[in-house]
Amino acid sequence: MKRAFWQGAFILSLAGVAVKILGALYRIPLARILGGEGMGLYQMAYPIYTSILALSTAGLPVAISRLVAEKLARKDFSGAKRVFRISLAMFALIGLIFSFLVLKYANILAEKVLQDARASYALLAISPAIFFTAIVSAFRGYFQGYQEMLPTAVSQVIEQLTRVITVLAGAIILLPHGLEFAAAGATFGATTGGLAALLCLIGFYVVTMGQQTVQHREREQVQENVFAVGWQILRIAFPLSIGGLAMPLLQGIDALIVPLRLRDSGLSPARATELFGQLTGMAGSLVNLPAIITTALAVSLVPAVSEALVLKEASLVEGRIRDCLRLTVLFCLPAAAGLSLLATPICQMLYDLPEAGLPLNYLAPSVLFLGLYQATSGALQGLNQANYPVFSLITGLGVKSFLNYSLTAMPALNIKGPALASVAAFFVAFVLNFLILKFKLGVRFKFWTIIAVPLFATGLMVIGTKCIYELLLVYFANGFATLGSIIFGMAIYFFSLLILGYLREEDLSLLPALGPKLAGLFKKLSIKR
Repeated sequence: MKRAFWQGAFILSLAGVAVKILGALYRIPLARILGGEGMGLYQMAYPIYTSILALSTAGLPVAISRLVAEKLARKDFSGAKRVFRISLAMFALIGLIFSFLVLKYANILAEKVLQDARASYALLAISPAIFFTAIVSAFRGYFQGYQEMLPTAVSQVIEQLTRVITVLAGAIILLPHGLEFAAAGATFGATTGGLAALLCLIGFYVVTMGQQTVQHREREQVQENVFAVGWQILRIAFPLSIGGLAMPLLQGIDALIVPLRLRDSGLSPARATELFGQLTGMAGSLVNLPAIITTALAVSLVPAVSEALVLKEASLVEGRIRDCLRLTVLFCLPAAAGLSLLATPICQMLYDLPEAGLPLNYLAPSVLFLGLYQATSGALQGLNQANYPVFSLITGLGVKSFLNYSLTAMPALNIKGPALASVAAFFVAFVLNFLILKFKLGVRFKFWTIIAVPLFATGLMVIGTKCIYELLLVYFANGFATLGSIIFGMAIYFFSLLILGYLREEDLSLLPALGPKLAGLFKKLSIKR
């Protein structure tokens, strides 16, 4: 079971790496095509789309995966199949309704909510994606309940490839007609990507799950009432959907407050939109890269914890939660430090816009707190306590809203204000989740033992990275100096963890190809504890 959990997390992480790299790469030429103002229009449509999508379907994969995992633990294969069929029908209908509403009221949303009528074209282009993604979510949740992460991973990569091609083609083709049309062409990538992912998952279902149906046909149990199953799905999915609003709501708060408060600080509308594009379309996309690890861990953790809970294996539950938090810190702490340290050089290298490094520098710490919030939310959801992450999220978003409004209009802070507000929001949300896990639910772990060694290794990495960047910059251009210092810093961090014994042999052995070699190196270098 443990190996299936970690391999599932690794598969999703690997796909997430590919997806996020593609996402980061396409934003580089897109930012050059659209500029800051065009990126601002592009980003304005996404918070409304993702908020509606999260509210209607974000909890669906986790809800299905949890129910399916529980059914499978009881050998109720017919019940697992029934959960999927009912959820598919329910959320296809919900997705269709929300797609229609966004299509019908795009003009009103753009003018009254986003305060920019030009954003209506992007909303129209993105509205069909809600329907496709709702169906995709049902398929992914079913596969994840079986702890089969490959279909989700492959569909994510295909979805992103299709999205990237559509985004760049749409922006280039429609740019002569105006920025608003170019932004709409780019946002249409969400629609084509969702359709491509759906076709991919249908193919996996026909081939893979058809075989499982034949295999388990003789072990089917009495079917539950349709409404009872539907109520189970909704009861679990709704609070999870609210929890899934974390990033969409944060982006929505930024879209609603930041451009207006920047104007209140004395900036022109065009300059305010440009800075908003730098914060959300450039700095924000880089900050979201490390979340691929924590998202994969959280997705894998929910069915794994639910399964262990059904089997009444308390030590396994606690062990998986501790390991999830440990790997979250392992990846996110150095990522946050590195993005903050090299914010300006990275933005100069990627976007040819060093100015975007200013919001990135202040936004970078949110990498760690967002990751920890996601990991602790996954633990709480697996423990059938999905309401607590919602409470933590709402509290954090309240902090975000207050600080956004208060700080952004200050000329001394400007675009740094909403970046600091995001850090504070996720810090508050994580701390609340952590306190609930540790003191209310009695999950036993010491957070200091999880973070101490990575914190020390990160300190060494920061010192080494700073020194090597300054040295390389004397002889080479910024791009080479930045890449070289990042690689050098990663090596310092990895070998520090290896020597200090923080990386475990079983962690390394799960990695294909390099795993056995790294595990052998582990035996030679690690300090015996």
